[in-house]
Amino acid sequence: MESIKGTCRCGQLSYELNSPPVYAAYCHCTECRQRNSSPCTSFIMGLQDSLNVSGKSDEYSEASGSGSTLDHYRCINCGTVVYMRINRLNNIVAIPSATLLDEKYFQPVEHLWIQSKVPWLEIKDGLPQRAGPPKFPAGFLA
Repeated sequence: MESIKGTCRCGQLSYELNSPPVYAAYCHCTECRQRNSSPCTSFIMGLQDSLNVSGKSDEYSEASGSGSTLDHYRCINCGTVVYMRINRLNNIVAIPSATLLDEKYFQPVEHLWIQSKVPWLEIKDGLPQRAGPPKFPAGFLA
C-alpha cells in the first residue's frame, strides 16, 4: 500500500499514514461545526502507530460529544488541525479529509451526529445517518 500523505495549509506540518484508513465519515456535531466554521466536517481514521508527522505543531484538548476528550494537533504557523487523538480509542487518530493530498482516500461510510445537523443542510448521498457517534469494535475502545 502506498502511504497516505497530507499537509496543513502552509505546508510546514505534514504527515504520512502508512496503513489504510480504518474508517471515514462526515460529522455534524456542534463541536466540529464550530471548530471548522462549516456545516459539517469530514475525516478518515487511521492507526496512530502508522502515522509519521514532520514539522512543528502545538496541541489543545477539548471535550467531545461522545464523552471523551480530543487532542488536536495543529500547525504553529497557519493553525490548520492536521490530526486529532480521540482518547477513548486505542491507537486511533482522526485526520481531516481537507488535509489529504489525494482525496481518493476519503471514502465515507456514514454521517454522524445528525441530531445536531444544521436544519438547512440536506443529505442526499444515500449514506447511513447515525444520531450519535460511530459504533467501534471493542478492540478500538480504550
